[in-house]
Amino acid sequence: MELKDAILSRRSIRSYTDQPVSREDLEAILDLGMWAPSGVNFQPWYFVAIQSREQMEKLLSVMDGVSTDLEDNLRTRFANNPEVAEESLTFIRNLGKAPVCILAFRHKPNYTKTDETIVQSIAAAMENILLAAVDRGLGGCWMTAPIETGTGDLLRDMFAPGKGSLVAVMTIGHPARIPKAPTRKEGRYIIL
Repeated sequence: MELKDAILSRRSIRSYTDQPVSREDLEAILDLGMWAPSGVNFQPWYFVAIQSREQMEKLLSVMDGVSTDLEDNLRTRFANNPEVAEESLTFIRNLGKAPVCILAFRHKPNYTKTDETIVQSIAAAMENILLAAVDRGLGGCWMTAPIETGTGDLLRDMFAPGKGSLVAVMTIGHPARIPKAPTRKEGRYIIL
């Protein structure tokens, strides 16, 4: 697949089939994530790929609470489109039944660079992972709901003790459906 095709076909997948993700595919996409650029080459990311049923159940128990905590906010935000709120809450609660969930943490609690620099570096690695997933016929969704509800530290303590804070969560799997691409907003760049 050409890079342009991967970029243009990547979608936020919120529903997955029950087909497992192979160990080979999972290792390949994680390895490609490691090739992202990072501020002063800190490579400040630490990924925890959850695939076992036992560990996924632990994560889902936390995500159920995250969904509850966000319910009022999402129902208010999408008052004119209640189906969007319901779809979002269901996805947060069950992670779209994804067979893999990747939690992205800071590798260490503290760095000598700003938080923005560290988060941007981790975000670059996450985008590599999502594009590598598309290249392998998989889909993914990047979410920050646990951070919005203050649940990041709980997830760190459960899955990455001693590491830095949670940056985001990504679901990975074979898409059950691929949503239509939203239109791109105008006026988002200028060439001088």
